[in-house]
Amino acid sequence: NNYLTSLRTSILSALGNLRIREASVGRLDKFLREVAKDRPSAAKNAKVVLGQMFALAVRRGALSTNPVRETGRLRKPRRTVRALETEHLEGVRSAIRQWQQPTPGKPGPRHTGDLADIVDLMLATGARIGEILAVRWEDADLAAEHPTVTICGTIVFVKGKGFFRQGWTKTDAGYRTVVLPRFAVGMLMTRKLTATANPHDATFASRRGTWMSPQNVRRQWRQARADTGLEWVTPHTFRKTVATLIDKEADTDHAAAQLGHR
Repeated sequence: NNYLTSLRTSILSALGNLRIREASVGRLDKFLREVAKDRPSAAKNAKVVLGQMFALAVRRGALSTNPVRETGRLRKPRRTVRALETEHLEGVRSAIRQWQQPTPGKPGPRHTGDLADIVDLMLATGARIGEILAVRWEDADLAAEHPTVTICGTIVFVKGKGFFRQGWTKTDAGYRTVVLPRFAVGMLMTRKLTATANPHDATFASRRGTWMSPQNVRRQWRQARADTGLEWVTPHTFRKTVATLIDKEADTDHAAAQLGHR
């Protein structure tokens, strides 16, 4: 349990010798910020545990107020997201395609073979993983002079129902039609020829014909990055890469429109 681990490894070693009334707001705040410097998620867990501990102290009459409530907000440090250089794009695409090839004796679940195509469409559009998995064949116009895909939904999870397609995106600006580069058109046309029909008309469907899980795709993507030395390449890297390329060719407004930003 994360909370027991937090108690043993963080809280008791730093605060275990204090009396309840010695645990002032300032002392708790300093402790949480020290933990957050190197381990933001550990600091968040510690704050939850401390909040519950001091809430019990208030209920038992040992304190009149819970000091944890007065500590400052723990902010996640902003990650520096790098954009891929043009010459690296093909390298990333090739590495993922090579990684998902079946290998005898390779541990872990068998890959669906969809990851490289999903990565291609992310690189082509700058769309989020949930938006990519919600693309239907009816949303793509591959026969047009300038082939396009319309981003008009996202995959969400509802407890008790599983994954389903939500017919709107994260923001109002998220509904957009984008022109596809040649490599993405080729990928989709090849995929269309070999795709098995599914009741949702999903471009990327699970083996059972259901909507794919964004969590499973992210997990597979993390493993692929770890195995190929691409740990620094994240979905946000793709979005920044697309925005940077469009900003160079056009302007910031076009880049924001492509990513579905307000």
